[in-house]
Amino acid sequence: MKPLALYLHVPFCARKCAYCDFASWPGREGEWWRYFDALVTEIRLWSENTDFGLLKARFRVRSAFIGGGTPTLVPAEWIAEALRMCRQIAPFDADAEITIEGNPGTLTPGKLRAYRRAGVNRLSLGAQSFDDDLLHTLGRIHTAAQTVEAVRMARDAGFSNINLDLMYGLPGQTMAQWLDTLNRAVALNVPHISAYSLILEPGTPLAARVASGEISVPDDEAVIAMQRVAVELLSKSDYGRYEISNYAKPKSESRHNLTYWYRGDYLGLGCAAHSMLDQSRFSNPDALDAYLAGERMTDVQRLKQWDIIEETVMLNTRATRGIDLAAWERQFARPFAPQDDKTLKRLAGAGYIEISDGRLYLTGRGLEVQNAVVLELLEIQEAMER
Repeated sequence: MKPLALYLHVPFCARKCAYCDFASWPGREGEWWRYFDALVTEIRLWSENTDFGLLKARFRVRSAFIGGGTPTLVPAEWIAEALRMCRQIAPFDADAEITIEGNPGTLTPGKLRAYRRAGVNRLSLGAQSFDDDLLHTLGRIHTAAQTVEAVRMARDAGFSNINLDLMYGLPGQTMAQWLDTLNRAVALNVPHISAYSLILEPGTPLAARVASGEISVPDDEAVIAMQRVAVELLSKSDYGRYEISNYAKPKSESRHNLTYWYRGDYLGLGCAAHSMLDQSRFSNPDALDAYLAGERMTDVQRLKQWDIIEETVMLNTRATRGIDLAAWERQFARPFAPQDDKTLKRLAGAGYIEISDGRLYLTGRGLEVQNAVVLELLEIQEAMER
């Protein structure tokens, strides 16, 4: 049976963050019940769906991730019921990784205990920063102290697998502030830390404030310096970098995230959720009203060989273990590149890639310019396709 990752989207939040362009809506409490009713109905339909074969006969669930929005805002028993229903889609591994994403300002001991009873065994906290002024700029509803308290409550409830999401390149952020956030995160001794560079998405309030000159963000050189500091500090604290933005203590890498980077099968449930099954991609509508009206599986696309090649290069090279060259040759019936390929030699000579133990992977320097390296690797593939 093939491994499957499940994603459940909860599109509600207490307040929209200033940088967020995800499918999420503040308030709308009157639609919470309608949404979960629609979500459970979708789960039930997938337990019977034969478009990709009966999933329960072909797959086992290796991981599940409940994201948003803010899943920890809604009643915990609704989350538990959705997870219970998901077990009808396909059997869960006995040690399946089941994650819920949470805002520290919405957690209580009772909610955390309810998640554990429902089988949730991993908590991903949107800490973002340990500087209250920066949190205010981002529009977050929690404080640094609440993040510390959330970690304590989670451990008391039985969670040992905890991730902290952190952000750098924030408006007005100094290197000293970033170092303080990293050190305070490390001091909490959680097994996993994600460190993302801020992306100013068009149409968000934060992007508008930067565009107007009201506030400014660090320049590219400063952002790269912050990334390098994170790599160095986290490495010294026993956090191995296994993807551009993700760091874990030994045996604590996120199975769910690795499914995406290595193009495993995943099924997305809920508004705006995306899926890939048997090399076919599809998604649910982004609009909440459309989802509540019953629209499902829009934009169905059967991937062609070039689509798969392109995605494999783009996604595998985000992970520090890179591309398995023997697996590549088995899948595409040809080597990754000709022997003594000049582009590979040049990239290796410049310190952007390494090839060893049957794998091609980006160095730390290469990860800093991953998009540019990917373009060159894809030029090799275009030549191989001709």
